[in-house]
Amino acid sequence: MHGTKRMPILEIDDDGATSIDLWCTSVQAQSTVGADGTITIVPGASKPTECTPERETVDQDLITALSQATGWRRNGDLIELSGATTLRFRLMTN
Repeated sequence: MHGTKRMPILEIDDDGATSIDLWCTSVQAQSTVGADGTITIVPGASKPTECTPERETVDQDLITALSQATGWRRNGDLIELSGATTLRFRLMTN
């Protein structure tokens, strides 16, 4: 998103507990990741923040896209989630 250095972060623990940090919103979720390339992400309630309506809309759109993800694959440091929208995340290597 223009005007910010913050990037969305998706962190999935071994037990499926998921943390989604977006431009303005943080959401706890539950995920199931299958070895066969399937994924299910069920977002919980978001923590209220003060943000511009534009950024709130972009955050909500990304949460919706994550909840519609049905597949995943890894290509090097890139994780691609497929579903209604294709999403790409980079592994944290620092």
